[in-house]
Amino acid sequence: MVPFDRTHFPEVERVIKAPASRWDKKIAADLVTEMEAFFGKVDTIPQMKQALAIAGYQGLRRQIEKAVEGKTGRDAVRAMAFAMRSFALGSPGLAVASFRDPEVDNPEYQKAAGQLAQTVRRVFSGVGIADESAKHAIRILKSLVRGFVLGEMSAPVARPMEYQKSYVFAVEMFVSGLDALRDASITADKLAVNDGRVNPA
Repeated sequence: MVPFDRTHFPEVERVIKAPASRWDKKIAADLVTEMEAFFGKVDTIPQMKQALAIAGYQGLRRQIEKAVEGKTGRDAVRAMAFAMRSFALGSPGLAVASFRDPEVDNPEYQKAAGQLAQTVRRVFSGVGIADESAKHAIRILKSLVRGFVLGEMSAPVARPMEYQKSYVFAVEMFVSGLDALRDASITADKLAVNDGRVNPA
């Protein structure tokens, strides 16, 4: 494998060496590590983005599965939410790479994304959230995690304990709101049927 020469990417090298924030350095260093691992397999920037996204999806799935092992119901949802934030904080480069879904027909990418989605849906099914409700729940949770992580990364002074406390409250609000999401989805389906927009058969 050809050694990865980060000097060919002056912006990355500048961020690593400059007296930047700890998050700037963590994101750049994490991406460099992954690029070194995949450098022999990719030839273009889009391929590199796909490789990083695949690694991110796989890593997040493993962390969620480990966190929810032996847990059910709302405890599993809480564990998943904390695992998602923990992964993003521990591997910020991979998290950033997987924040935006590239439009690809790469089978490996599709497999990694599908396995992650299956894991997340399985956790939500344990609290009666499925189908359309699950789509909304996943979208809300992803936004919650990304918002907190990006906020913490961009904070002028790191206050991990303050963010952790706020995140605990946010997760509890999210978990409590799942019942309302499920009920709202059922109501919306009934209204659609009564309006004749959905065939009850």
